[in-house]
Amino acid sequence: MDTCLLNDAAFDVASSAGWYSAVAGLLAGFAFVAVLLPLDHDSDQQDERQTAHAVVVFVCAFFSLLILSLTYAILAGRTAGGSVDGVAAHEQMINGAAFGLSVLLLMFGLRAVLGAYGRNRHVFDAARGLVLVVTSVIGPAVVLALQFSNALDVERYRTEAGGGEACNVNGMPTGVWLNLSITVGAFVVIVALALFRERLPRYEMAPEWIAKIVLGFTVLFVAWSSIVVPLLPPAVVTSALFEHLAVALTAALTVAFSLASWLGR
Repeated sequence: MDTCLLNDAAFDVASSAGWYSAVAGLLAGFAFVAVLLPLDHDSDQQDERQTAHAVVVFVCAFFSLLILSLTYAILAGRTAGGSVDGVAAHEQMINGAAFGLSVLLLMFGLRAVLGAYGRNRHVFDAARGLVLVVTSVIGPAVVLALQFSNALDVERYRTEAGGGEACNVNGMPTGVWLNLSITVGAFVVIVALALFRERLPRYEMAPEWIAKIVLGFTVLFVAWSSIVVPLLPPAVVTSALFEHLAVALTAALTVAFSLASWLGR
């Protein structure tokens, strides 16, 4: 086996999970406050539709981030080492996808709120355009990049445990290059959506639908990590199959998020 570059990329999942738990809880508080914004807001019919969409998005973001603050807190306790490190790396991947998309939901809601409040709402047109770019291109690209980074931890665990592939492709396992191909492919699709955005129809319910999908994904992950993962051997949980499926699922959800952003523009 050649020298593996992943051996120099050690990462303590449990230590960072505690910080993620705190940040997720803080953002959940922001989402909860945002849900209450329309209570004293007098608006016309158009404003009511926008604020109604924003409330649904903020509620989904609130519950998703609240759940993630708990799952990250549990993940912070996985400090036993050995096979536990591999399971923690796997859960970090799924947590990371849900966390990134939940944060982008806050931006969805912010864009709707900026367009529905105050007589001088046109002042926020430029800001709303920037938020649209963030939710459709920049944000999804960041989520894809972070998920690729999370997958490296699973690859490193398998390599150190002796069950991974040899690092024979420029010092990296072939699985890393497969993950990179999935990530780059998803980013190409996101860029294509941005280039052909004018040809996409408008569907104002799109942000609500993607918000519900993200919340559903977070709930399913809790069921997976709490019920299924403990019943599976660590070698199965940290296998290349589950790793690549997690990366591909994140890529699909991220592309769907970008599409929903353009449809709801």
